[in-house]
Amino acid sequence: MEHRIKKYTMLEDYTQREEEEAPRKEKKTVIIEVEADPEKSHRFAEALRVAAGLSMHPFLSVSLVLKDEVLKKLNSGDFSLWMDSEIIERAWAELKENECPILSQRPPKENIDCLIQFDG
Repeated sequence: MEHRIKKYTMLEDYTQREEEEAPRKEKKTVIIEVEADPEKSHRFAEALRVAAGLSMHPFLSVSLVLKDEVLKKLNSGDFSLWMDSEIIERAWAELKENECPILSQRPPKENIDCLIQFDG
């Protein structure tokens, strides 16, 4: 009786193993809703960091819900005075690279598998 042992050391290998062993899954929809004020709370930077990390997962469809005025400042690059601006800048670049949808309103509940909220 022969046993095959595979050793997975990298994330890509783990993802490949999931794809090989599990039937193809439909992507789960994750909404990250951020109410935290980036001028007063570290939670805003944490929310963007979490969204950027989750948006890399092959079985998740992640969307970020932000207030309009915050989104305008992010798009203009005018956030250097916000708390944890270095984290925000890095996470924002990753979100754009991963083509994560940015919304101003939460979509209907029936389209959401997981809702994560970051309040002030």
